[in-house]
Amino acid sequence: MRNQLRKRLLITIPILLFVTLFNFILISLAPGDPVDAFFNPNATAADLEAKRASLGLDKPMIYQYFVWLGNVLHGDFGYSYSSYEPVTKILSYRIGPTLLLMGISMLVAYIIAIPIGIISATKQYSALDHTVTGLSFIGISVPSFFFGLFGIFIFSLNLHWLPTGGMYSLGKAADFGDRVKHLILPVAVLSLSISGKMVRYVRSSMLDVLNQDYLRTARAKGLKEVIVIGRHALKNALIPIITVIGLDIPLLIGGAVVTEQIFQWPGIGQLTIQSINSRDYPVLMAINLLSALFVVASNLLTDLAYRIVDPRIKE
Repeated sequence: MRNQLRKRLLITIPILLFVTLFNFILISLAPGDPVDAFFNPNATAADLEAKRASLGLDKPMIYQYFVWLGNVLHGDFGYSYSSYEPVTKILSYRIGPTLLLMGISMLVAYIIAIPIGIISATKQYSALDHTVTGLSFIGISVPSFFFGLFGIFIFSLNLHWLPTGGMYSLGKAADFGDRVKHLILPVAVLSLSISGKMVRYVRSSMLDVLNQDYLRTARAKGLKEVIVIGRHALKNALIPIITVIGLDIPLLIGGAVVTEQIFQWPGIGQLTIQSINSRDYPVLMAINLLSALFVVASNLLTDLAYRIVDPRIKE
């Protein structure tokens, strides 16, 4: 077990290096550079070149990458080109709201989707199954920004039940009730898209095992259907479900870029858009590295979950 974990950790090192290099090249090749964001009508070409030199942007791309990598290995992610704040400080402000929003959204989505997917599989081709299938396809296919704007239009602008965005009301104490009101719409939008996909996977995975011989034997022994489904069928259907959950875990840090932008949620997703618009390279690279680390961590957790669910899995 430890040897396998050690091997996987060693494999992640070249993967992370490749990901950071690839992202650095893509960001550097994007049109313009951070100096363009410091628009000053009185700035001369010499001023712009001096600014570019002060940021190290006049050096070759590969040199800039290794300078950045060396600083990161010493725990220094640099300073934001826009606010001149340390990147680690900026991320510390933003990661909490994103983890809160995405964590609650995923929890709500799984609590709703997994039981519904199981019921849909056990009632295959029934009216309930067709209804669930149709609603799940809507959740998957309709863009989240449409649901977000629709929710704001109905519940915020017309009914005035919920705020249009933000994490708390300006000029008021950020109490628990106020925070819940601001969470309802973005959590509903994100949960809808996540649960739509999860229902389809749970239903498909359950259908693969419901007609297996060992379940017929369990029913023949007189076991109740609840026990047959919950104790025997679900356990053997968990592998594909765990895979989907493992793929969703990186969303905890990557955030929902579109949803956070629509609801002005001060998380990593909104920070990503702001950093792209201002060409804030250090912040973008830190977000990419953090997202890559979460992907690696989620893969390791998924492998461990496989072993717990099915002890026959050794590799």
